[in-house]
Order: sequence, then C-alpha cells, then structure tokens
Amino acid sequence: MTADESLISGLLEYCTGITTGFIKLMAQTGADMVSNGDSISGPEMISPEMYEKYALPYEKRIAEVAHSLGKSYVLHICGNTDPILDKMLLTGADGLELDYKTDAVKARNLLKDKVTFIGNIDPSGVLALGSTEEVKIKTGELLNIFSGANRFILNAGCALPSTTPPENIRMMIDTARNS
Repeated sequence: MTADESLISGLLEYCTGITTGFIKLMAQTGADMVSNGDSISGPEMISPEMYEKYALPYEKRIAEVAHSLGKSYVLHICGNTDPILDKMLLTGADGLELDYKTDAVKARNLLKDKVTFIGNIDPSGVLALGSTEEVKIKTGELLNIFSGANRFILNAGCALPSTTPPENIRMMIDTARNS
C-alpha cells in the first residue's frame, strides 16, 4: 500500500467510524430505520471504479452495523447514480434514496424489488421552484414508472429546500393518494 493509499484508508476508516456512531445514535432514538448520505461517492465526484474500490467496502460495513442493530438501512448518493446502481445493490442497503438525476426507468428495471427505491422528484427545480401542475405531472410520471412495484417510496430525490412551498408538497402527496 502506498503512502497515499494509506492516508485514504485511514480517512475512510475514520469516516466510517463516525458514520456508524451516528447510525447507532439514530437506532437508540427508537427509529424504525436508519439512513446515511454518501454524497461524495457519486459518479459526478468519483469514477465507478473508485466507487467500487473506496466507497463500496465501507458502505457495506455501515449497512452491516445497521442490520446488527435490527434496523433497516437506506443509502443516499447524490447525482446521477446510473453508472453505479449495480454496485449500490451490493452494499446490503434495504433502500436506495436516489437523486432526481438518476434514470428512474433504469433504476426500476435494475432494482426490480431487490431494494426499496426512494425518490426521486427534483427537490429544487420541481418541488421548490415548480408550479403545482409541474409537481403533479412529475409525481404522476414517477408513480407510473413504479406502478406495481412492491418496494417504492415516493420522495424528493434529495433534501427539500426550506423555501419549498407547502402547496407543492401537498400536491405531491395528493397526487400519490389519488392515483
């Protein structure tokens, strides 16, 4: 192992320790499930090869800790995760919260009820800045893609901006309830 690889490994071990500590604290609150965001592991930040080498082994460990606590585990990675979806399945996560940049049709076809798909309406462009009609259309499109899926949770593709109009959130919920 080179000096650079040793530094990378040390940093990833440290971060994994912090993350698993956070997972344990979430579990202590009585949460039914726990989650973690690994934003910098997306293909817009690192290559799929780097993901497999540097992120995947640590993400597996985090999922194992959650499962050892009797909790379901959800993994979020920002950006277009199309190039690493197959590897994300190997993490052991029970659910994948996928960003709006990820192709929902591709994800549906690949995940095929192996893990729960969570997402992936654009939180900024649609939910925060779009009209209620745009929210209704995008929500309907996503519901149509996952029609008949056993493991789907409608959600934003990432955190909602604090400026998201309540009427847009209500429209997403109403569209789902009335579909």
